[in-house]
Amino acid sequence: MSPHPSLQRLDHRPVPQGSAEIRAFLVVRNEALRLPDNLRHHRALGVSRFFVVDNGSSDGTVEFLLAQPDVHLFSTSGSFASSGFGMDWINGLLDVHGNGHWTLTVDADELLAYPGFESVALPRVCAHLDHLDAQGLFCMLLDMYADGPLRDIGYRAGDSLLAACPWFDPAPYRTVQAAAFPHVQLYGGVRERVFGFSGSVTPTLSKVPLVRWRAGMRFLLCTHALTPIRLAQMTGALLHFKFLDDFHGRAMTEAARGEHFAGGLEYKLYAELLARNPALTLRDSNSVRLQGSRQLVEMGLMAI
Repeated sequence: MSPHPSLQRLDHRPVPQGSAEIRAFLVVRNEALRLPDNLRHHRALGVSRFFVVDNGSSDGTVEFLLAQPDVHLFSTSGSFASSGFGMDWINGLLDVHGNGHWTLTVDADELLAYPGFESVALPRVCAHLDHLDAQGLFCMLLDMYADGPLRDIGYRAGDSLLAACPWFDPAPYRTVQAAAFPHVQLYGGVRERVFGFSGSVTPTLSKVPLVRWRAGMRFLLCTHALTPIRLAQMTGALLHFKFLDDFHGRAMTEAARGEHFAGGLEYKLYAELLARNPALTLRDSNSVRLQGSRQLVEMGLMAI
């Protein structure tokens, strides 16, 4: 069964059937900088294998992924925007290779965190969720950033993303009711503070990345919305590492490509501000350095 007509399988590794392994799913484009630490982090948590869609990378991403023994790689030259921002590809992969599994759907710049993630393995968390008859984990997208100018971070592939960008905005964040499940969306944080987002362009800071998948489920708006499921009372966070040395170049590239939401309007706003202030720094006097999951629970940004 083909997950999607536009996807071409690039690897030839067998995919075990009937196993209880946790599987991760990603869509990537030119992510050779972030992928090494993304894979390392999620392997350490307990993810067994990764199903990755590459959408036209030219920076060595494909070569890197093909060299990973636990990665199954698919390629497409299709339009990211026309595929529901990659969700048509991911939903197909999830139906074929995620059915019956706990699945983690993330971007290359996102690292999953949950209460106790430093010492509690993800398989144990998923077993606990099964015991509670929960099918998914709601997460806040927490933008992480460095101490100084973005262009001067000096991050290299394989370095710890969290060590390079350990700061975040503790507040303000707001909850807005939404029509699609899970019927709430989170907004706020550093991107509103620094880039002045408002209205429909404001980035959504909530996702449901961890799901006990059943064929026929669907992500509807990236992983911000999906088919109704039973969510755990516990919540997690996706530590988000968008703001590395390559942010200036990415903003200009994606603003020109227009493949993201609203024709890339978010990236156009990034590019405009960076053009006015090339030495942009995100940290301010209210920024907080991440100390661990207990800190996020005490701040109300995650829940046990």
